[in-house]
Amino acid sequence: MTARRRVGLPPGFNLAGAARHTFWRNVFHLVGGYKVRGAAPYEAMVIVANHSSHADTPALIAAFPAPYKPVVVAAEDYWFDKAWMRLGLKLAIGAVPVHRKGGGGYAGLVEGAQAVLGTGSSLLVFPEGTRSTDGRLGELRSGAVRIAREFDVPILPVAIVGTHDLLPKGGRLHPGPVEVRLGHPIQPEDLDDDDMSPVVHQLEALLAEGPATWSESRTWQVLHRAMDGKAGMAGAAAWGFAEGISWPVTMEMYLAVVGVANPRRILPAIGWLTAGSVAGVLVTSELTRRGLRPPAPLTTASMRAAASEHMAAGARGVWKQAANGVPVKLYAAAAGDAGIPRLPLAAHTAGARGARALAMGAGIGGAAAIAHPVLRRFYVPYLGVLGLGYAAGLALVIRSWRRKTSG
Repeated sequence: MTARRRVGLPPGFNLAGAARHTFWRNVFHLVGGYKVRGAAPYEAMVIVANHSSHADTPALIAAFPAPYKPVVVAAEDYWFDKAWMRLGLKLAIGAVPVHRKGGGGYAGLVEGAQAVLGTGSSLLVFPEGTRSTDGRLGELRSGAVRIAREFDVPILPVAIVGTHDLLPKGGRLHPGPVEVRLGHPIQPEDLDDDDMSPVVHQLEALLAEGPATWSESRTWQVLHRAMDGKAGMAGAAAWGFAEGISWPVTMEMYLAVVGVANPRRILPAIGWLTAGSVAGVLVTSELTRRGLRPPAPLTTASMRAAASEHMAAGARGVWKQAANGVPVKLYAAAAGDAGIPRLPLAAHTAGARGARALAMGAGIGGAAAIAHPVLRRFYVPYLGVLGLGYAAGLALVIRSWRRKTSG
């Protein structure tokens, strides 16, 4: 008995556990959204959950960060019978095989518990024994309580909501949100052999809180609210103004970074971006007239030459900027060098910048409206991909203009 009761320290960070945790969280976010409510103590424990879907174990793995390393045990003669099944279970959920002695039961659970709790990991147990066909909580077997008492570890009741609708027993995948609700730990000294009522009460209360709700990225929530108010419009004006002076990121990127969180507010944002851009161009032109040239990062001599050539024809030359990749701040500086009057410069800049922003904004807004359900859950990964794509495109533009210089 003594060997079975040995419980290890939590294993800490492990790459395989982190990979599974991250993978399953993203899968659930992709197919409908995912939330975790509540907190758990950082120690080895028996995690007891309701069971209505094959998606339950991945949902629990996604709920606990890698240091917890929650592990489920599976019958060796069934789940580990074939090599491809062994590999799949190991990679996907890190399951531990157990022998079913005399048909299974408590002896097999103890064997698995020693393999899991003995290393400091947490044991996942579905005491119903089989998946519910209607999503309701069935009768719970008492093996989890006996394990908790024998190994002197707490039980953590956890309710999994939404997996029955997502992937019901014998059914097909139906995209929808999943929510994992963590209860309060029950210490082993507060448990009685074969009495699952404390666990049942918590699970029933957690399940009664209602269906799973769609999850949203916090970044998306912040930007969505900002675009609904003055902050989003002020940000658009500031972005456009900064680009007209020195900022190396185009004003349309504001729509792609911030505006897509609230597509219906893209049109007014375009107006503020244009107004800010016109103001920035006028300021840069005036500074240049007075011999104060703002810094122009990520530009080339050939870009400056092109801007000077176009602005030599007057204020209308700024329309050339819309499609050639030359930053508008260079056209503003060229306008100052050429002594172009402020009013025509402002009018043509408003027209050229506004037309470009409207064209780009229409495409960005349309794509954002279509991708809205995914963006609101995957906003941070979207921003990462967007940033990499923009950096790559900017590098190509600069390289192209540098070749013109060498040519």
